[in-house]
Amino acid sequence: MTAALHTTRAEKQRLHDELTKRISENHRLQQEMEGSTNMSRSLDAKLQETESVLASTRHALDAATNQLKAMSEQKAQLHTLLNDRTFELKGAQSFLTTADASSGADVISLLQRLNAEVLQSAAYMAESIVDTFSFESGGVKDEDAYATVTGMFGQSLAHYLATKKHKDDPLLIQITFQSCFVQFLEFVISSWTLADNDLNKMLASTYKTIRSGEAQAISGRWRALTSAYVHNHEESQLIALFTPQLAGHFSNIMLVAGCSVAPDTLRASVEQKLSDKIVLLFKQALQLKKIMMEEITSADLRTVTVPFDTTYSAEQMEDAYVDGHPATGGVRVLCTTDLGLRRMTRLAPSGEKQWDNKLLLKPKVALKTVIDSMDG
Repeated sequence: MTAALHTTRAEKQRLHDELTKRISENHRLQQEMEGSTNMSRSLDAKLQETESVLASTRHALDAATNQLKAMSEQKAQLHTLLNDRTFELKGAQSFLTTADASSGADVISLLQRLNAEVLQSAAYMAESIVDTFSFESGGVKDEDAYATVTGMFGQSLAHYLATKKHKDDPLLIQITFQSCFVQFLEFVISSWTLADNDLNKMLASTYKTIRSGEAQAISGRWRALTSAYVHNHEESQLIALFTPQLAGHFSNIMLVAGCSVAPDTLRASVEQKLSDKIVLLFKQALQLKKIMMEEITSADLRTVTVPFDTTYSAEQMEDAYVDGHPATGGVRVLCTTDLGLRRMTRLAPSGEKQWDNKLLLKPKVALKTVIDSMDG
C-alpha cells in the first residue's frame, strides 16, 4: 500500500509539474500575442502615416502636373502669337517695301531675246513649209481661212497674202508668222491664268479697280501675290493645249497664201514643225510673265503691240524692215513683228500727274511699204 501511495504521489507531482509548465507556456504565449498585437498596432499606425504621406505626395504631384500643363499651354499660346505677329509683320513689310527682285533692264534684255527667237522661228517655219509644199497665186482659195486671217491681221495683210507670189520669196509669210507668234506670246505674258478665260477676265477687272484706288506699292504687291498663287496648269499641259491652236492659225495663213496641199495634211506638217519651236518660246514667255507680274512691284510693265492699219509713228514704234529710207508720213502698219515694253507707275491718287507712262522698248512693225519690194 505504501508503494501505491508513493506511486500516486509521484504521479501527482508529475501532473503538477506538467500543469505548471502548461501555465508557464500559456503565459509566454499570451505575452507573445500581446507583443504581436502591439507590433500590429504600430505597423497599422506606420501604414496610416505612410498612406497619408503618399496621399500628400500624390496631391503635390497632381498640382505640379497641372501647373506644368498650364505652363505648356501658355508657352504654346505665346509661340502661336509670336508666329502670328511675325507673319503679320512680314506681310506689312512686303506691302511697305518698294524693292524689286528684278529690274526693267532685265525685262528688256529677256524681251529682246524672245523677239530674236520669234524672228528665227518664223523664218524657219516659212522657209521649210514653202520648200515642202507647192503654191498657187491669184486670189482667195479658202474663204474660211481668209476670214480668219483677216480677223487676226487685217484686210490688207490678208489681201497681200492671197495675191502675192511666195514660192521664191516667203518674206510676207514670215512676217505674218512673226505677228502670229507675237499675238500668242503677248497673251501668255499678260494673262493672269492661261486655262480659265472667265477667271482671267475677273482678275484683270479686279486689278484695274485696285490700281485706280491704291498706291503703287499696294496694288503691285496684290498683283504679285495673286499671280503667284492663282491656279495654273502644268507647263506641258499648256503647251499641249496651245500647239494645235497655233498650228491652226499657221495653216490658215498658208492656205490664204495659196498652199495647195490638203488642209489636214498641211496642219499635221505645221504642228510637227511647230512643236519644237513653241516649247522654247513658251518657256521664255513664262519667265517674262513671272518677272513682270511677280518680281517687279514698283511699277507696272506691259508688253506693247501696234494695231494693224495704225499710222506709223517713229516716236512710238520702229520699222522692222526699213531699207535705208525712213518711212514717209501717212504710211500704215501691216502688223507687229516684235513686242515692245511700256512702264506705268502710279505717282499720286489725284491731280494732273497721277501716272508716269514711259515707253522702254519700241515695238517693231512691218509697214505696207514692205510690199513694194516683193514680186507679183
